[in-house]
Amino acid sequence: MKKFILASLCILILFISALLINTWRFTHETPGVSRINIAQSDDRGPVERLSKAIQIKTISLEDQSLMDKDAFLSFHRFLEDIFPNLHKTLAREIVQDYSLLYKWEGANPDLKPMALLAHFDVVPVEPGTDSSWTHPPFSGEIADGFIWGRGALDMKATFMAIMESVEILVSQGYQPERTLYLAFGHDEETGGLTGAANIVSHLEKNGVHLAFTLDEGMFILDKNLSPSKTPLAIIGLAEKGYVTLRITANGQGGHSSMPPTATTLGTLCRAITALEENQMPATLSGPVQYLFDTIGPDLPFGQKLLFANQWVFKPLLLKVLGNIKTTNAMIRTTTAPTIIKGGVKANVLPSSAYALVNFRILPGDTITDVMDHAQKVIDDPNITLSLEGKSKTNPSPVSSHTAAGFVQIQKTIMEIFPGTAVAPGLVVAGTDSKHYTKIADNSYRFAPFVLGPEDTSRIHGTNERVSIKNYLDALGYYTQLIQNASKE
Repeated sequence: MKKFILASLCILILFISALLINTWRFTHETPGVSRINIAQSDDRGPVERLSKAIQIKTISLEDQSLMDKDAFLSFHRFLEDIFPNLHKTLAREIVQDYSLLYKWEGANPDLKPMALLAHFDVVPVEPGTDSSWTHPPFSGEIADGFIWGRGALDMKATFMAIMESVEILVSQGYQPERTLYLAFGHDEETGGLTGAANIVSHLEKNGVHLAFTLDEGMFILDKNLSPSKTPLAIIGLAEKGYVTLRITANGQGGHSSMPPTATTLGTLCRAITALEENQMPATLSGPVQYLFDTIGPDLPFGQKLLFANQWVFKPLLLKVLGNIKTTNAMIRTTTAPTIIKGGVKANVLPSSAYALVNFRILPGDTITDVMDHAQKVIDDPNITLSLEGKSKTNPSPVSSHTAAGFVQIQKTIMEIFPGTAVAPGLVVAGTDSKHYTKIADNSYRFAPFVLGPEDTSRIHGTNERVSIKNYLDALGYYTQLIQNASKE
């Protein structure tokens, strides 16, 4: 017995030593860069121009026949008026009547071009919420250090910062070595099927293949949002796929006074419950693994120990991450029932009812996997499954976090936002980037705006705004990025 206890203690000591050694060795290298201050000759002008951009109601609607076409054309004219040098120097094409594609010819044709992406459509304001806004949603009000209004963050601030930076560089006589495309869709908020998709088709027909694209997606998390409690910029390497399933239940209709043992609505509810209680499997892989490999060394000791020793603690990590909605969305294909319809009267049993369940698909899973999973989990002959709507995409390919494009984006972030850590990650929502992956070596998703805990709900929500300081920093970021990424 003594030998057994001694052997057990030795094994325990070795085990603990292995954990501690792995934790000690769990580090990452941070490239050294110097801060760059981009001097603005005119701070007020860019702010006022963004304010005016917000005032133009380029609202995206599912039924594009209902869109205010004059607003989009007015936005075109607005850009021509305020960015005269850009429009004299860059070639512009209008795609599908409203989307915009600019080409800035580079001096070195041997370098693959790059593209900065943005969209200038915005989501509608939720009916009945106008009075809840501190300033009217399309006022573009400049107050309290912010520019307020729908689209301030998503994503007219990005759009205008890109345009301002190009106008500045053109006015200075700068010419990039690498050809630069500015690709601006008009319907990203409804999937980009008319705008971005047709821009890509146009570029593809003209033999254009890009070194990389940079679009919206992730942000800079301030110290209150960042898990490491220091500012953290996350560059999205990929985005999740998207599919909605229609779950239809069929059963016996009739009078509610004589219901069958299993009603149609009961069958439908059991199917939804089965999907919620049997989620698709969680995994730490790809962009999410890269994220935690990067930020793990900067986490508090206990968390650092877990991520440094995933060979032991991965099941625990997945359980913990799965219990938090933000991290759960990063580690699995998510299941979200969103609409349920059935029945016409309180005393009438419906013979048919349906629900829509939205899935955001993790890289590694596919639409087919989602359908197979739902069929297996529900396992009911009275339930039929079908794909709903036009918007359905598999996850995007995962871009390289060691390629030159990523390195230049990372470098620029650290130059303009000193003290900010940079990590690769996964975008859980959708962007126009998904259309560009077939003509780009890599597609990255990052906008240089700092978000705190109260900011995340403002995107697509009430009181959307961007700080003046952050907007001017973003302008400097794109000015510097164009110059950094222009080189080989």
